[in-house]
Amino acid sequence: MMNASGADSKPSIRQHTVGRSAAWHGERRRRRDDVLLVHPAEADTGIRFVIRGADRDTRTIAARWDAVVDTRDELVLGNTHGVTLRGAIPLLAALRVAGVDNAVVEVSGTRIPMDDANFEFYLDMLANVDVRAQTAPRRLLRVIETVEVRDRFGFVTLSPATVFGARVYVTTIQPGGCPGTARITLVSDFTEPHGEPNATPGRSHAKKLVQAGDTRVTRRLGEICTLPEALRATLVDMIGHLALAGAPLASYVHSHGTTPALYQALLQAVMDRGVVVLTTVDEHRARHDSVSGADVK
Repeated sequence: MMNASGADSKPSIRQHTVGRSAAWHGERRRRRDDVLLVHPAEADTGIRFVIRGADRDTRTIAARWDAVVDTRDELVLGNTHGVTLRGAIPLLAALRVAGVDNAVVEVSGTRIPMDDANFEFYLDMLANVDVRAQTAPRRLLRVIETVEVRDRFGFVTLSPATVFGARVYVTTIQPGGCPGTARITLVSDFTEPHGEPNATPGRSHAKKLVQAGDTRVTRRLGEICTLPEALRATLVDMIGHLALAGAPLASYVHSHGTTPALYQALLQAVMDRGVVVLTTVDEHRARHDSVSGADVK
């Protein structure tokens, strides 16, 4: 693509929604409360849940940090009418990884299946219906100041970056039985679903690197399913909770021993302190020469 001066310019990064409605029934297909439907939605509307059976005027719940009503055992979303929903985190993570900005999720009952395996099922569901670009530019929250929250279980830190980088550390057993630590990073330049993946080892090789404690392992966001199960579950939890910010975050994220309450405390602190600026991916990329393929340090 050429700009007015004849120089090359990057294509605009647009918002996306599902190409058509997608149904997911879970393993127990005969149970109606296992069914959820993901429908296309207008640009700038975000992810919204609609509870079947609830009154039409009270059944919508926004997938946002300020709709969280409980984090004691798990994260619970709700609205001002007392309608609640549990189990949304793996689905929110799948929507983020698939590059879906706007969707209406129709749910039977007040709980969404949230096992780690469901995350991959949700990704398959979204892949089967594809996603389509919308006219509006993709929104982005640019983190401008480091924020960290802690409790007696762990910590989570957000710091400014040109990309989204999610880093976790795992304990490994190295040859000889000695414990070690592996550092694994997922990175996104916000171009999902069209960003080209970097050349990376396959699933079995990636797992061996993790088990060996290789600290250089980095994956693009869409390659999350190449990771070992326990590590993947930790990152799904992080990505799903951060999706409640309402738009992708331009930030590095480091966490250890994080709980739903801690993620919620982080988002609350970020919003209360005003350390994020709402922009678009296009504007963010214009601020920097390049964010695609940037290293997370």
